[in-house]
Amino acid sequence: MKTEFSLAISTGLSHTTSIANSHVPVDHWLAGVTPEPFLTCVAAVSIVHIRSKQVQNPLGNLTRAISVTGLFCLLTLLVPATMLAFGAPPTPATQDKAKHPPASAEKPVHTDKTAYDYNLPGADGKDVPLSNFKGKYILVVNLARNSSYEAQLPALVKLSDTYKSKGLVIIGVPSNEFGASEPGTDAEIQKAYADAKVDFPVMAVSKLTGEEEIPFYIYLTRSKNAPSGGDVHWNFTKFILDKNGTIVARLNPDVAPDSSEMLSTVDEILDGTFKPHKTSEKKGENTSDDDDQ
Repeated sequence: MKTEFSLAISTGLSHTTSIANSHVPVDHWLAGVTPEPFLTCVAAVSIVHIRSKQVQNPLGNLTRAISVTGLFCLLTLLVPATMLAFGAPPTPATQDKAKHPPASAEKPVHTDKTAYDYNLPGADGKDVPLSNFKGKYILVVNLARNSSYEAQLPALVKLSDTYKSKGLVIIGVPSNEFGASEPGTDAEIQKAYADAKVDFPVMAVSKLTGEEEIPFYIYLTRSKNAPSGGDVHWNFTKFILDKNGTIVARLNPDVAPDSSEMLSTVDEILDGTFKPHKTSEKKGENTSDDDDQ
């Protein structure tokens, strides 16, 4: 113990003698001599010892200096403990972390979400939770009365009637984005589909792309399990979800509800044998013509 104390005293003297002789005020440089509180106190005592020899009344100065140095050493030792006990103010490093959190904290990834975590806007102004259809197979299609694909509407109604007993629910989502093919108010649109004998749920007019895109369509087109194809490009694009609310298939606008491709896809999904394949959807009403080229 005596050897360690002597070493500390020697270390403090060697680092402080030259600065002490420069007559720089003790409080201006003492804190920067060493970060260890013990050696800081040793350095302070060393300075007091040296400077007491340089003044005419060393005993009086030494007494006063030791009192000041003792108080400083006590504060040096107590302040860190007090900060730890009551919580120290944030350092620049911790403040920077608070201002710039890791990317994972800024944008949490919800890989476990399903369709049941989303709502669709109802025609009455109230949200319709997709969890209302939990345990069902869901076919979602964006409708437009004035689209050239409007002829598919009766086939959608027939598909709904045929597979309803097998657990399939068709949900229509009107949108006026593509070719301005779904004009009118929600009330007018609802009346038009009612007059067309559409017996499956038809939601409110919605934005399916851009800044106002509804969250459910972000899930359908850009979530981890979304089929290829990206954003919806035209009317009557179809998505099929399984009984767990997971997207399993996407069908282009030109795939008619009564086509062999649609019927075989629905049958395979219902019996659990469906294998997803890549979907390539192009912009414009003439999707089928573009695909043939």
